[in-house]
Amino acid sequence: MQTARLYLLLTSIAFFSFNAFAQSDTALVNRYDKMYASEKYELALKTAEIICDRYPESATWHFNAGALYAKLGHPLKAIAALQTCADNQYTGIASFEQNSDLDPIRDRDEFKVILKTVRSNAQARMDEFQREAKRHNPKLYIPKSSTEKPPLVIALHGTGMDGQSMFNAIKDTCVNLGAILIAPDALRPSGPGFSWTYRDESKWFVNYLIKDAVENHNADPDRVILIGFSQGANIALILGQTQPETFLAVVPICGHYEAQNAQATGSPSPFYLISGARDPWKKTYIKAKNDFTAAGGQVQTRILAGKGHQLPTGNSGTKEYTKALTWALKQSGSD
Repeated sequence: MQTARLYLLLTSIAFFSFNAFAQSDTALVNRYDKMYASEKYELALKTAEIICDRYPESATWHFNAGALYAKLGHPLKAIAALQTCADNQYTGIASFEQNSDLDPIRDRDEFKVILKTVRSNAQARMDEFQREAKRHNPKLYIPKSSTEKPPLVIALHGTGMDGQSMFNAIKDTCVNLGAILIAPDALRPSGPGFSWTYRDESKWFVNYLIKDAVENHNADPDRVILIGFSQGANIALILGQTQPETFLAVVPICGHYEAQNAQATGSPSPFYLISGARDPWKKTYIKAKNDFTAAGGQVQTRILAGKGHQLPTGNSGTKEYTKALTWALKQSGSD
């Protein structure tokens, strides 16, 4: 009995210390990300529960909690959390359809009803997004006319940034390589810039931009390179796995690889993974390289000494992009 009391006391102290440690929203979110990445799923779930209690109307965090309940073998709690998520107008259909953490409950009738609601929510959101995207004029560089179709580079910025930031960083390389460069805004406001909030929107937008470039700017559909920074890199990581036939190569810079977010079949696109040596998510690229190689993909890694989670810029940045895109073009045998 004394041992049991001591255990309860220590548990209470540990729980109190956890709450005291994670007072701010930022600390909680960072803890969730780190615990999940470290496969400490029970601790990640505890963090998600605290955030849900703090923000009961957050559809996203009820989804995160529901996915972990499912993964950890709590189907009834998972269904309840996901129902709250759907009732709060969640529209992240890609997460519902692709996140492997939900696999244990996909055959349940309750899940299928929730999925139908989320699809309806998502369709209304997507219709509005597509109308706005078709009016958008992304930053665009087109090389002088040549006898061959130029390669195409699509560049996706990070959260709170815009297409101009990627355009400025990569343009000189594209000029030197004779490549078309398209750098769109993500369109959904976030801080001083924009965010790739929904993966289905990002997927549609990238494919729309490719189709437009091929039809209107003579881009070579067999030499499309997708490059992204931070959140844009996360989108690139997913598309390179789920649409390998679309891209000659993919260049994610300082991305956060999450295997559960992409259901891929077959070999992925060739990947050139760039990360700063001090980037906290650098370690996820180790798993990415192992997974892509095991799936039969070609992978090159480039770790930038002394750099953190940052977009390479200036002359040193141009050198890095030149190395990456030259490698990418060689995947088809081009010089």
